[in-house]
Amino acid sequence: MDTNEQPDEQGDEPTVAHYTRADASKFPTTPAGQEASIEGMVAAMGGTEATRIHNRRMLAQQRAQEEAEGTAMGRFQRHLLAEFERFEAEREAERRQYEAAQGTALDMLAAAFRRARSTEERHDLAEQVGSSLPLAEAGVIRRVAKALEAAMPGVVVDARVDGWTAKEIAAELDLTPSYVYRMLREYPWEAAWSLYVMPDGWTSDDDEPWERVTGGTEESAGETADEVARRILDERLDPKLATKRVRVAVWRAGDGDDLLEARGDAEHEPTE
Repeated sequence: MDTNEQPDEQGDEPTVAHYTRADASKFPTTPAGQEASIEGMVAAMGGTEATRIHNRRMLAQQRAQEEAEGTAMGRFQRHLLAEFERFEAEREAERRQYEAAQGTALDMLAAAFRRARSTEERHDLAEQVGSSLPLAEAGVIRRVAKALEAAMPGVVVDARVDGWTAKEIAAELDLTPSYVYRMLREYPWEAAWSLYVMPDGWTSDDDEPWERVTGGTEESAGETADEVARRILDERLDPKLATKRVRVAVWRAGDGDDLLEARGDAEHEPTE
């Protein structure tokens, strides 16, 4: 009668388990039968990590003993342990591949850019990273930079629509303010606007049921969307409208007319 010490699931003192050696003539000898047995044993190895480590250790000990006897169980245990090793090797390879992907220079550059809080920090970041980029990643940035040169007027104008000043745009893009002013003059943008009024009797307990009165499109050079909205409101606010709550919303032509996505707006509140 052999004995084996095995810790229980709660981590208490080891207990002594008694067993009788199984009849090796009853072990699976065909590949299909052994695969089925392996799947069952792997499933049975659930539970705590301590249990799985213990089970693997016992399998290794039994493998050595059965191999010495040259039984079918020895071949079965060898196959089972090889499957465990293959599985763990694949998981380790996947982990290393993931960490490598997360550690590219471009990924680290993007993460640092998100943390930067000023134009100066972003400028310093570009200088620090630029000298250490691998060839392939430097090539990506070069190609993006060339594409950006062609798209620069659109980038500048869109930033101005959202309220950036010419000096802020120039600092962010490493351009001169005079160059930005020139692009804003040469590339006007088309503003789409709508004028709304609030119906009489509206109370603060209701959703704001803005009613569209009129709208249109017009070309703007160098103005922000908020500035366009304020100018149109001042131009359209006749004595009748002045007695109501009025709102002008502005989009860039082609953006749609969802009030929640307006690029700029201005409101008029009637005086008591």
